[in-house]
Amino acid sequence: MIVQIPGDDRTDSGYIRKTSVRIIRIFAMPQLKPIYVTKSNSLVEACYSLTLAELRILLATIAQIDSRPGAPPITADTPFSLHANDLAPLFQVETKQAYELLRDGVARLSERWVHIDARSSEYKKSYIKTRWVSAILYVDEAGYLDLYFSPKVLPFLTSLAREFTRYQIKHVAPMSSVYAIRLYELLKQWVTIGERQLDIAEIKAMLMIEDAYPSVFELKRRVITPAVQQINKHSDLKVTLDQRKRGRAITALIFKIESKRESQPEREKTPAKPRLTRKYIEQHAYPGESWEDAEARLKREQGAR
Repeated sequence: MIVQIPGDDRTDSGYIRKTSVRIIRIFAMPQLKPIYVTKSNSLVEACYSLTLAELRILLATIAQIDSRPGAPPITADTPFSLHANDLAPLFQVETKQAYELLRDGVARLSERWVHIDARSSEYKKSYIKTRWVSAILYVDEAGYLDLYFSPKVLPFLTSLAREFTRYQIKHVAPMSSVYAIRLYELLKQWVTIGERQLDIAEIKAMLMIEDAYPSVFELKRRVITPAVQQINKHSDLKVTLDQRKRGRAITALIFKIESKRESQPEREKTPAKPRLTRKYIEQHAYPGESWEDAEARLKREQGAR
């Protein structure tokens, strides 16, 4: 994550920026508290297609936003800064891979569209079609970027008082599938209910794969089942899959969702106190110590433990 503090206008990488703030990186610092991604539910359920590199860049920048009502305002002119050295520990990749991730991610990210549901009581079929970002400043030699969110996307990321989904980025960081990350968000949204049913057409629309995987068998084999496996392996959710049929045709998938219990550090076991039998006392008595004195001493030592 990036924070900005007053100072000179040179980045950690040595790149001179035309600004009056100094950029410092805190993703790479020891993480004192969890890093969260927060999105409105409308954005979670939006229709879009991104590469893994593009999605990781977006998640890393969204994680920088304070989405609570009353937080400092964010506008389309607010830069969100990322360095390859930030992404390496965040997504558990080597530094060289992080540079490649950043390079690949910015190649077409500014061209990516997202379709957000905007239906109302008057209009049942309406949506917002917008770019994710309005601009990206990218410095290849330094492995560094400034990202600016689109004005139409920002309301779905800031001042979220209700109807939003929040999760720790560590639960999706190891995932290698865009579909796994997308499905995780869709299921995390319903974890308190414990089950979510998604129509086949709905799933394909949100993932923008309407023209792929014409059979449900292939959709499950290539997309859904691997995604569920990654969710179960890496995240805080335990998911099981069922399906709904109309006749012989599968029309919807049913996901049973449970929260995994956070593993607690094992407490150091206290050795059991030995029974003060006559044999034990005789074995542990000091030379010249009477049996009664040895018994009294051993009782005191046990009480002090």
